[in-house]
Amino acid sequence: MKAGPDFLCVGMAKAGTGWLGDQLRHHPQFWIPFQELSYLGRDIPGLRNANRRLQRVRQRGERRRLNADDPELLFLEEIVAHAGQPRDLDRYISFFRHKGNLLSGDISPGYVMLEAGTVRSLVERLPDLRVVLLVREPVERAWSHICMWHRNGKFDGSTLNDLAQFREYLQETKVMQDAACPTRVIAHWRQFGPALHFRYYFFDDIAERPKQVRDAILEFLGADPDRAAADIPAGYNKKSQKGKLELTQPIQEALIEHFADEIRTCGRELGGPAAGWPALYGL
Repeated sequence: MKAGPDFLCVGMAKAGTGWLGDQLRHHPQFWIPFQELSYLGRDIPGLRNANRRLQRVRQRGERRRLNADDPELLFLEEIVAHAGQPRDLDRYISFFRHKGNLLSGDISPGYVMLEAGTVRSLVERLPDLRVVLLVREPVERAWSHICMWHRNGKFDGSTLNDLAQFREYLQETKVMQDAACPTRVIAHWRQFGPALHFRYYFFDDIAERPKQVRDAILEFLGADPDRAAADIPAGYNKKSQKGKLELTQPIQEALIEHFADEIRTCGRELGGPAAGWPALYGL
């Protein structure tokens, strides 16, 4: 058994990370206790996602008489016990001993622009680590992200009624800057983790050819695509029915304006589906 996580999926947010988590969770070679651990993203990890998950697991355990030695329960209890303490890479690596002989990893979109020093430390401590990035066309991805924030009460929908205010929002919101630009994210990981096993996959391909993308990712992570679970379709998307705000033409034009240079750069540098992104908006 290799120490620590076998892989990280570092985002992008709203580019298929939920889909990937579901696919891996149902594969017999993986142990994915939950998504968005987000331990590495802060100097002092709050670990709220882990705490919420732990409460759900305990409630489930009360109903089903969960064994106190259950690996998921032990994993979560240990993580939550370290909430509010300084980030410690050795401790983080030790969390994953509960995976046994299965493959496991951390799917946290908040890692998309992970601090350079942390990336370098990962290279040093986990030389076999696989890093997966899921990439989505910037305008569609940003709008999906805004809709999610609105559902979660983190975005005031009235902002969409004032175009100047919305443009200001895009300029001032950190995750609408470098973290929302695929070429900058890729450059970041290649600069600070050049020795990492790093690959990116397109949301466009997940939508159109989910089985092929799933199989490619499984092979990259060291798993057998032929063992993919039959109880979940390759195109399964539990979020497909989530409600969205109405994207008006002025708001779309503001998004296009904000991401125009990045869309052109993606078209030149990334190839694949990205080659057609500029044409979507007449760029």
